[in-house]
Amino acid sequence: MTGLSLCQRDICFYLNKQAYSFEQFNADINHTRQVLRQTHADSVLLFHQSSYQFSVGFFALALEGRHIVMPPNAQQQTLMHIAPQCQATLGDINVEGLDAINTPLIDTPLINESSIAGHDVIAAQIQPLQNRAELFTPLDCQITFFTSGSTGQHKPIVKQFSQLNCEVDVLIKTFTARLENSQLLVSTVSHQHIYGLLFKLLLPLKSGLAIVNDTFEYPEHISQLLTEALGKELADDNRQTALLISSPAHLKRLSLDNVLMANKAQLQAVFSSGGPLPFEIAKTLFKQFSQAPIEVFGSTETGGIAWRQCQGTSPSAWQVFPDISYRVMPDTAQLVLTSPYINEANYVTEDRVQRIDELHFAMLGRADRTIKHEEKRINLDHMERCLQQHVLVNEVRVVVLDGVKKQVLATVIELTEEGQALLNEQSKKSLNDSFKQHLLGEFERICLPKKWRYPAQMPFNSQGKLVIKELEKLFD
Repeated sequence: MTGLSLCQRDICFYLNKQAYSFEQFNADINHTRQVLRQTHADSVLLFHQSSYQFSVGFFALALEGRHIVMPPNAQQQTLMHIAPQCQATLGDINVEGLDAINTPLIDTPLINESSIAGHDVIAAQIQPLQNRAELFTPLDCQITFFTSGSTGQHKPIVKQFSQLNCEVDVLIKTFTARLENSQLLVSTVSHQHIYGLLFKLLLPLKSGLAIVNDTFEYPEHISQLLTEALGKELADDNRQTALLISSPAHLKRLSLDNVLMANKAQLQAVFSSGGPLPFEIAKTLFKQFSQAPIEVFGSTETGGIAWRQCQGTSPSAWQVFPDISYRVMPDTAQLVLTSPYINEANYVTEDRVQRIDELHFAMLGRADRTIKHEEKRINLDHMERCLQQHVLVNEVRVVVLDGVKKQVLATVIELTEEGQALLNEQSKKSLNDSFKQHLLGEFERICLPKKWRYPAQMPFNSQGKLVIKELEKLFD
């Protein structure tokens, strides 16, 4: 840790184990801004697999006051659905009918003043930024995210850059000590979603961390990176410290075979968002890391709402972030928010909570997951929690299918190794019957699921979420 203020740390990114300075980053942004000034596109579809190149495009568009449209993925059907809202694309995508803005970037990092000067000639008309803090001045810019929620329908959510900037400031204030003691940021989540954009890119850029460009799929690669310090084997006391940005899906797999235990002294914090992290997983990771993940509760619509760190024998309460107030609807227990990240006051969410005090609450589940089935009211969260307690269940989701004459309850279960062995040895029906018998402890027989599927792995998306449509395909 240097004596410089957070926003003055020089290295912004590591790409292929090469350090990219703020000067390099700034020069690439200015070059892209120069290209943008030759186009008339107000709304630009931005997608790039590389976090560095995405960031260059993002800040170039923001500083030029353009409307940034962020698709959740690069599937052609997704892009064609979003394309009518845009005039051009930027990044490693092409969409029929939209102009492609081509901005090739430098292949090697800038290492001296003469190479930086070469970029200054290209972007001579643009006033260079002096430090990281000046990246966060474009208050007029709008960003459109797309959330699938649980339905798979692409729903646009428009945010002001000022709202994201405000949220980053709150995150820095809340987690100052962890940020000050960290040098690197590594992530398993995509920057194309609001959680990844905030935590993988905006937070480290404003607070002074160096971002490792990769989106890691395997924890072994993270361990290797931290152990070798970007290619150079170092002694334990000379290795770089890091924050890990992850999701419940990744952390659940990690807890089963935690190769990062060897690097736990380097990890200043592990963040988890995108869905609920089971308390048993949080407890396991606490034992393995000597710290539990910091869970962040929020959504694309609401931004961050609250956070917690479960380091006791029972689940911790959720603590709301600064500047956020909440109340609870008396009839439905739904959470109602007033937040600087939401355009409307008294925003009613679909989350049910129990008030503890003005800063803390406990989660009760989703209001929209209580259904009427066979004239009985069933809470699907309750059914999933019940199944999750079965020794053969690793992950479970209960969905409602549209039958010919009536709705059908269906269950998708990712089995443990023991469960998979039993499935191979016995019939699927015997496994179905075992789970039904387990549910009969809390549910009437008429309420039990009629269909069951046992995929080798749950079909989590790049955000670590399960989309209903992908689960429904298992029953086609």
